[in-house]
Amino acid sequence: MSKLKLTSLAVVVLVGLVAIGVAMAAGTKTAVAPTNSSAPSVAGSAAVGATLTANPGTWNGSSPLSFQYQWQICGSNGSACHDIGGATTQTYTVKSADLGNTIRVQVIASNADGSSTATSGTTAVIAAAKGPTETAPPTISGAAAVGSTLTASPGTWTGTGTIAYTYVWQVCGNDGNACHAIANATSQTYVVQATDQGNTIRVQVTATDSSASTAATSAATAVVTAATTSPGGCAANAQPVAVTDVSPPNRLLIASAVSSTGVIGPNMQSIVLKVRVTDTACRPVSGAQVYGTAVPYNQVSIPPLGTTDASGLVTLTFNRMVGFPASRNQQLMAMFLRATKPGDSLLAGVSTRRLIGLKVNLHP
Repeated sequence: MSKLKLTSLAVVVLVGLVAIGVAMAAGTKTAVAPTNSSAPSVAGSAAVGATLTANPGTWNGSSPLSFQYQWQICGSNGSACHDIGGATTQTYTVKSADLGNTIRVQVIASNADGSSTATSGTTAVIAAAKGPTETAPPTISGAAAVGSTLTASPGTWTGTGTIAYTYVWQVCGNDGNACHAIANATSQTYVVQATDQGNTIRVQVTATDSSASTAATSAATAVVTAATTSPGGCAANAQPVAVTDVSPPNRLLIASAVSSTGVIGPNMQSIVLKVRVTDTACRPVSGAQVYGTAVPYNQVSIPPLGTTDASGLVTLTFNRMVGFPASRNQQLMAMFLRATKPGDSLLAGVSTRRLIGLKVNLHP
């Protein structure tokens, strides 16, 4: 037999031996199904509305491991357990039907070599929904006078997760008793009405967390007095208000419009107008949209809608156009102004309009 043939035969034998070795190694691989070394547990409050979370515990076995969950309801002593239909995620929200019972979770661990089940201990007996706990009561700030804006502070609360607050304002007798809810007064602020005079005001705050809701009520204000007015007839204690809190029968007013340009001359290039918006209680209004244009048109440009700041002011700039002057003897430029609440009808809602005149002198 030639040397070349012997060499080829040796290679074939070596490859065959390697293949047999690999096959034997694969056949002797140890299969390790999951085994539990530390039992599953349940975290969370044992109360209606609370969310329970399963900890799968500790497991041994071939990686990767995957987990499935099955929540079970048991008697108050932890016996007579059965599956809760559809409760197969890692979390479970306690239902009112669970009240007086206990809850546990079964965890099924699986890998390529098999699966195994372990069960947690039971929770404490499920209690009624608890809701947030008040640690400091709600309070009211603002003057107890007609036309004044009162603001509610929700107080301090502890609870599960994020706490949300809702408000209901109440009018009470002059001794703080015999309270009843004020219709539609459900925002964090309240404008004292003339019908409140001689009474007191409270606010009820409802705090809601992931488990339930709890209500608490503030102390009563001082007895509501008549509005204190300034020489101009407006409330001296008028506080700024957001346009979103202005609703009929209250309306917007264009209280003033002042040109920083002064008298308009023949060489005018722009007019800067500072507009102040209030409501009918003389409170400066923030967030109102203000539109302005000269009449007739084409004397000056129409600026973009302006939005009033916290003091109720907005500045509009009008630039000269080819239509100025409107005539050789022009002595007045009429300016149309409109203030509106975003989303309101331009002709209804709380909108307002005003026509002002700016002096023009073409022959200084």
